[in-house]
Amino acid sequence: MLSSQSKDLLPPRVPHPALSPEALKILREGLATCRSKRGLTPEANAAIVRLCEEARHDGWTAEQLLMAVKDACYTSPEISHLTSTSERDAFLAKIVSSCIKEYYKNNAESAGTN
Repeated sequence: MLSSQSKDLLPPRVPHPALSPEALKILREGLATCRSKRGLTPEANAAIVRLCEEARHDGWTAEQLLMAVKDACYTSPEISHLTSTSERDAFLAKIVSSCIKEYYKNNAESAGTN
């Protein structure tokens, strides 16, 4: 447990943005198409592409996007029905990895053209 002096040294906690109801619906519909949980379907990837585009457009950092996506996934029936914690963690890791790749995709493409 942190002492009161240690707590004073920590930066104030800033709430992260949440996915809009529309974005949450898009994500859940995309994830619902992933029956095998071995990988993301084209529909799930398309949902992630759209979320990343909106996040960049709205000025979100990658960290803000990932926190919002994780929050949405933790409450999503598309993930919560998985039978074990390791299955849920593995599936969430695929989603997070895809978000990171997509979020930074335009930066990598731009860097390659210079």
